[in-house]
Amino acid sequence: MVNAQHPADHSRITNHTLVPTAGIYTLDPVHTFVEFSAQHLVVGRVRGRFERLSGTVTIADDPTASTLDVDIDAASLTTLLAMRDDDLRSAGFLDVVNFPRITYHSTQVAARPTGEWNVLGDLTVRGITLPVLLVVRFGGSITDSSGNARAAFHASGSLTRSAFGVAAELAEEAGTLSVDDDVTLSIDAEAIRPL
Repeated sequence: MVNAQHPADHSRITNHTLVPTAGIYTLDPVHTFVEFSAQHLVVGRVRGRFERLSGTVTIADDPTASTLDVDIDAASLTTLLAMRDDDLRSAGFLDVVNFPRITYHSTQVAARPTGEWNVLGDLTVRGITLPVLLVVRFGGSITDSSGNARAAFHASGSLTRSAFGVAAELAEEAGTLSVDDDVTLSIDAEAIRPL
């Protein structure tokens, strides 16, 4: 096992994989983007993001014991089209009045041979909790202008919308499938740890 420290960039190598220095990192909401996309009318894709969120990334000495917790304001969804956003916030879709929060809590972390990490966790949407796998890549870390350790992560995953009870209302438009049942997730995050 290789375990070397790189103090200048607040990262270390554990089992031949670059990981952040152990500690509790808080997601920087200004520099964290939770985006989604789904196929639309067979030929295109609808894309959107959530603009308000909070969370923590707790990096353990053993990286496989690390955890991720994210809390998203469901009403902060935007696809840059007000009418579509109102639809997606409505009772037929995310139902943000009755279910204002979307949450993710990791339950397992495992290294991949590619240097990435499988992060399995419980995603709760509309009061329904199901396991969702994220593939996470650590992008490095620096000391920012405020003197904090700042770490970057990219994660990707997918989910089936019908499993969370939001597919039936999307089923048909002009005699064809309006929006596909599979949703792709892409997350670019920066997280901060005070030094």
